[in-house]
Amino acid sequence: MLRLEPVIPKTPFAFSFSLLGIVLIYRIQLTWSLFTYSVRPFDFDPSRHPFWVMIRDLSYDLGLVLLSFGGSWLVYRAFRPILRKKGRPWLNTLAVAITHLLLLGLALLHQAHLRLLFEAQTGMGYFVLQELLHNVPKVEIFKFVGWQEIVALLLPIGLFWGVFLLPFPLRRRLLQATLGGGILLFAFSGLASLLHPAPLPAELRSNPTLSLFADLGEEVRRKVFQEEEGPPLPSGEMASREASPIFTPNPLASDRRWNIVLFIMESVGSRYIFDPTEPGRIPMPFLQSLARESWYLERHFTTSNITTKAVFSLLSGRYDLFSQEMFGTRPDAFLPSLLAFLPEGYEAFLVTPSPLQWYFPAAFVKNSGLKEIYHFDNLTLRKREEKNAFGRYLGRDEVETIDFFNRRIQRAKEPFLAIYLSFAAHLPYFDYGSEYHLVPPDMRMISRYYNNLNLLDHMLKRVYDRLKQEGLLGRTILVIAGDHGQAFGQHHPDNFMHHRYSYNENLATPMMFHQPALFRPRSIQVPTSHVDLLPTLLDALRIPYVPHAFDGESLFHPRLGRRYIFAYGYEGTLNSIDAHWIKVQYSLKTRTCRAFDLKIDPEEIRPLDCTAFQHQLEALQTFALKHNLHLLQDNERIKEAKGSDGTLVSTSQKGREEGLVKTTRTE
Repeated sequence: MLRLEPVIPKTPFAFSFSLLGIVLIYRIQLTWSLFTYSVRPFDFDPSRHPFWVMIRDLSYDLGLVLLSFGGSWLVYRAFRPILRKKGRPWLNTLAVAITHLLLLGLALLHQAHLRLLFEAQTGMGYFVLQELLHNVPKVEIFKFVGWQEIVALLLPIGLFWGVFLLPFPLRRRLLQATLGGGILLFAFSGLASLLHPAPLPAELRSNPTLSLFADLGEEVRRKVFQEEEGPPLPSGEMASREASPIFTPNPLASDRRWNIVLFIMESVGSRYIFDPTEPGRIPMPFLQSLARESWYLERHFTTSNITTKAVFSLLSGRYDLFSQEMFGTRPDAFLPSLLAFLPEGYEAFLVTPSPLQWYFPAAFVKNSGLKEIYHFDNLTLRKREEKNAFGRYLGRDEVETIDFFNRRIQRAKEPFLAIYLSFAAHLPYFDYGSEYHLVPPDMRMISRYYNNLNLLDHMLKRVYDRLKQEGLLGRTILVIAGDHGQAFGQHHPDNFMHHRYSYNENLATPMMFHQPALFRPRSIQVPTSHVDLLPTLLDALRIPYVPHAFDGESLFHPRLGRRYIFAYGYEGTLNSIDAHWIKVQYSLKTRTCRAFDLKIDPEEIRPLDCTAFQHQLEALQTFALKHNLHLLQDNERIKEAKGSDGTLVSTSQKGREEGLVKTTRTE
């Protein structure tokens, strides 16, 4: 058993010195990456003098080290008499083990925060922890641990034992040097703050540990106040449906079996696709020309700013859970998807260049009958990687994946359902070369994004041309949809990607139906949602269904019966939009409401008080409260209706209206 030093406690000093190493390594990695990595958090443009960037906010880190030393010293003093008693060596072993676990946890937290900054445009917070606990397979996390992370995790342990085993005179000198260096760093940090007062985003400025615990504390405070205020949502009945004008069904629809190609565009926002980057040049010219020949839903919104929930809605006609939990990833998700409604004989497959584990409702799709799925892990195509200090991004080459998709269509037996989920417009926006450069590539994320929208437009044209070349275009319904929008710093400096807020840049995404024999070209101006895709498509195919099986409505109906469409923001925001373009948002975090009149304020820069929209707010809260219960109850009924062989009875069989779909809720 190692003897404890009474003058300068070994364990508290060694622990604090190791923590100092953790925070300095983190700051050095962060600064180096800001100056060398092509995609920076929140498009942050560092100064030409990296020194001040690194030291300016060291006061947060040094404060954490000081707090840890004081706390560990107090714990040491409190337990020292117990640890020094003879016959209890296991207590010392336990104390050292706990110390090591704390160091590993703190090192892991700093490394995870760093990865999240560059790969997800966010830091480690309460909602990220919830995501890791609820929706991310634990085995997948370890795939992102590279040798750099292993070194960063083990180095603090080495520092701890190096200090712990030092002779007392050397340890005293090290303590003096550490105190002197800490004072100098603190002074330089204050000076840098005075010379460069412009605030950095909080995720870059604060220490990850302090930031996480502040966020957890705020969450606890909110929950305490919520309990004091009572239940968050009212329990009244759903608002009655009110018809909104739309248009009449297409008389050209027939009972023939159509091929279906569903092209889902990852992270494609409506505001960017036809935005002229310079006169005469837009990111997606082919999509624009196709929109003129299609049903183009100009006021279309996703059901969530997260892909998993959005894709679930596209394929099911239902909203996902209005909570952070993903229904589509549950192993027992047995609600029917598009494939379950199609007649027997459809050949179905899905292709995506990205891994399914992170953002796709794979369990729901597989349970509803779609078994042939090609993705990152089973496609033998070139990987698209950008090697950096944090490892690799996952994604197969988009061009090669599209070619694979086209070859699969070529050998498909009609009728078929072919689904493609792209990746090119998702961070980190790989550079596919000058052929697809719409704007000169620079360090801004939006420049890379525009170029990859142009790439995606070329890929969409490849699919269209292949359908035409194979003589399939006249027998195919082509449905094109974005899963959600994308943000580049609008409204807030940290509003990048899609999951941080629920503004229109995060939620508005394109949708169109192309098959002139069924969808006469028109522009649709009423608010529409992902949940409308499936009932609209079933009406076009003349496949009967129970309307209340879906949260959406067929756009063939002469008048829509709903008052509102809804969306769940992953940051904890409930959203609704009515036919008059009033958007109401309710934050589950802060218990606050705001509204926007999108007709006169499409950029959402003038928030309104919700007092004038109380009915819409109550309908939104009530829907969110009841929907989760309805969704889970419907799923239980579907599970009970499984066939004796353990598979779902096909909803395309005779008596569909008396079958599975009939078990869903009614209002």
